[in-house]
Amino acid sequence: MHNELIVHNWGSRLSKGNVAMNTRRNAIAGFLAALFAGGGANDAPAQQPQSAAATGALEEIVVTARRREENFQELPLSIAAITSDTMATMGIYDVKDIHDFVPNVTFRETDGRGSAALFIRGIGGGVSAGGTRSSGSAAYLDGHYIAVPINVFSTLDMERIEVLRGPQGTLFGKNTTGGLIQYITTKPQPEFGTDIVLRAGDFGQEEFQGTINVPFSDTIWGRFSIGQENYDGHWFNRSLNRDYGEIDLQTFSGALRLTPNENWTIDLAVRTSSDESDQTGGQCTPYPTARGLAAVAASTTVLDVTQFAQAHPDGVGNWGGFGGVSNIDRIYPGATADFWYNCHLDNQAGPYVTSAGHEGVVDREVEFYSAVANWDSNGAIGGLDNLNVQLTASHMQQTSFSWKDADYSPLRIDAFGTSPTLGGGGNVVDSNTLELLFTADVSDRLSFVAGTHWYKNHNDNGQLECYNALKANFDALRNDFTLVPDGMGGFEPVGNDIVAIPCFPSSSVFDRISDQTTGSPLVVNAKSGWVENESLGVFGQLSFALNDDWTLDFGARYTTEDRAFDFIEHNTVPGTCVTNPIYFLDDNLTLPNAPTEADLIAMGLPTSNPGASGPTEACLPDSVLTFNSVFLGGFTNDLEDTFTKTTPMVSLTRTLAPGDRLESGIIYGTISQGFLSGAFNDEINLNFTPELAPLVTILPETVTNYEVGFKGALADGRVQLATAVFFMDYEDKAENIDIPNSDGRFGPEDPIGVTANASSVEIYGIEFELRATPWDGGFLSLDVGYLKNEYSDFTAFDETAPGQQVDRSGATIRAFSPEWTITTSLEHEFVLGNGASLMPSVSVYYQDNYDFTSRLVDAPPSKCNQEAYAIARARVNYLPPDGAWQASLFGSNITDKRYWSFCNNGRGGVYDYTYGAPDRWGLEFRMNFDG
Repeated sequence: MHNELIVHNWGSRLSKGNVAMNTRRNAIAGFLAALFAGGGANDAPAQQPQSAAATGALEEIVVTARRREENFQELPLSIAAITSDTMATMGIYDVKDIHDFVPNVTFRETDGRGSAALFIRGIGGGVSAGGTRSSGSAAYLDGHYIAVPINVFSTLDMERIEVLRGPQGTLFGKNTTGGLIQYITTKPQPEFGTDIVLRAGDFGQEEFQGTINVPFSDTIWGRFSIGQENYDGHWFNRSLNRDYGEIDLQTFSGALRLTPNENWTIDLAVRTSSDESDQTGGQCTPYPTARGLAAVAASTTVLDVTQFAQAHPDGVGNWGGFGGVSNIDRIYPGATADFWYNCHLDNQAGPYVTSAGHEGVVDREVEFYSAVANWDSNGAIGGLDNLNVQLTASHMQQTSFSWKDADYSPLRIDAFGTSPTLGGGGNVVDSNTLELLFTADVSDRLSFVAGTHWYKNHNDNGQLECYNALKANFDALRNDFTLVPDGMGGFEPVGNDIVAIPCFPSSSVFDRISDQTTGSPLVVNAKSGWVENESLGVFGQLSFALNDDWTLDFGARYTTEDRAFDFIEHNTVPGTCVTNPIYFLDDNLTLPNAPTEADLIAMGLPTSNPGASGPTEACLPDSVLTFNSVFLGGFTNDLEDTFTKTTPMVSLTRTLAPGDRLESGIIYGTISQGFLSGAFNDEINLNFTPELAPLVTILPETVTNYEVGFKGALADGRVQLATAVFFMDYEDKAENIDIPNSDGRFGPEDPIGVTANASSVEIYGIEFELRATPWDGGFLSLDVGYLKNEYSDFTAFDETAPGQQVDRSGATIRAFSPEWTITTSLEHEFVLGNGASLMPSVSVYYQDNYDFTSRLVDAPPSKCNQEAYAIARARVNYLPPDGAWQASLFGSNITDKRYWSFCNNGRGGVYDYTYGAPDRWGLEFRMNFDG
């Protein structure tokens, strides 16, 4: 029976979902038909208003990109500003959605749902495991630097989002080599008002947002918002037999504004979110080498793996080579073949079917508090005009528990996250900010911004019980070994295990091949410890009008940052994190090679084990600290260092005189520098590998940006254009490298993955943004981004000759950004016979091909090459004559395009990937009640 592919009846399950979806869509169509029955279109040009999108895009937008309020069209830097009106008009519900609207900005999927790695102009990424390394593109919430790339903030009561591209090392000096995103919340207003937003859509989408603005008195105003987002998920999990990708997110925002007199404004705010959701789904595809395919084919007599796997010259290795196959066969003989088989079954069932055996979960709580006291002179004082002094204090705490099945199969191959023994407590990240800012006009031609910024962040990786136990018994554990001959004329340490310290593994857990029926050195690892960094910056920037046409801006920032970490990783007790063997019995048709009860008895294994964890549960190992489990099977490492840098900038701007076609405009040239603090390779065990000491510290990165640009309003203000051309010199780029370790002298892993500094990368590109109203009631936008990068050289570590040059010219950095992106949007507002408005709009995002794994310029496409594609959004807004409410039909990816949002090499001869969401449609209703 097992020689043939097994066909399962998932088609009926998916067909039922399609029927339900079509029913919802028919209801949507009927609702809109009834809603719009009130009147026909009126083509009289005199009654055509300006499009809502045009109103949001072409009217003056005030931003604080240079720490004071300015018109963003007059700033000599590449900036995108997305207002709340634009978010509502374009259907931007999540901050990640700006990926489709802002050139050279990318959000990449990370290891956990609800977080994203941010790349601006190809620079960014997530933090390292444990958080010792920061991202090169930063995010700020109301001036507070977000240390971890968390993306749980919805657009709930968000006034605007500002995207500043390129290094911002003067006024935002905290790790902004690529750029930054500012999330700016709406402040309380002196008028009463309340708004509600309701959404319902495919795959169980149900959302609610409610806001109330209350003036308690003439000098005290309050604003409060709540949000609830629910989503069943567009994946189906065969192992769990349920929809997968559920989202359950609650958000709250509260703010008070106090204006005791004309000089003082005090803002107090709190923002919280609670996310209890599934992980994202994914699939895998066998892509082995010829050797790997032959080994797996020989490991089974019940499954012909050549039906769904072919050999490839650039195939993925078999991870470990156990018995000629892979480490996966340590679970039971033929497990690798069963793994490949389940990858194939998922692929056959559809692009949104997974068989991840674990209950992948995300449980994340975020609390943010801020206080801003602003004093404005409102006139001249002491030789200065419009002096403004602002003191900001803020605190953010993020507590997270997560667990992810990274192999997307029923087998326990590769899972990781926070130990379930924490009961949702998880990792805790605390951060605090204190900033004092001064702005003023010295004269009609000279103004300045100056200030100082302090920031401190502490990250506890777990509840630290095993960490504390190790530190309390460090000397006894470290000295509990005997030197024995290593067979090569030398000696190696072997633990006596006389000193054994039990502890509670309340930390990160790496659950790899825990279901072992064969002997194996592979065990589950646990990691705990802390990371801390504290920075202080002093900055200033001057703006001097040389004359009516030319303006010179220059400034500098001095930053010093203290970083420290202390981590341990240790092996847990073998055999205490094993699924009940009865789970593998051959009545499970998706595991054809699974052992029978007789096989388990023949191997001397129990046929039941009530104490073991179930097949969908996270790993619950025991921990006993010994010399072998800590110093040979794991590591202990701590280090601290201080990194300092002064980053300058200079900009020259020419204000253009109005003419027949040009209403207003500027041309500018800017040179700016950004600084990314140094970091550490925290998983190097220097107790027994001191020769790797040069690799522990990662040097700071520096990016110098050379940019010229034009911004202008043309055709009587009906057209706005912003474009920039830039070249960035990226020095000491930190890059991942592998150190061969086949003889095991640097520890148990081969190879050892570390991060080292490259010498130089060149990045260049363009940004082009057009907003126009070509006709009355119409709106057109066009956004184009081009980005290219290439190493000029690369310095890699050589254990025999440290500092040896390795030629990597012609390679590219892992920017997760295609060379070309194009977004175009079109909207028109029709005035109906009853005075209501109907506004259909469509936007299309296009990107050319991007290869997730190839790192060479002009290299042949790899298995993870995403071909060029386009995805479209559509929206129809209906406003009644009084404009008190709005009903909308919206759709995303309306052509149902399949594309990868991520792809990479997996374990055991496969590559894995996840697809962007399919087409989704829904209804939205907005209503405001103003006093």
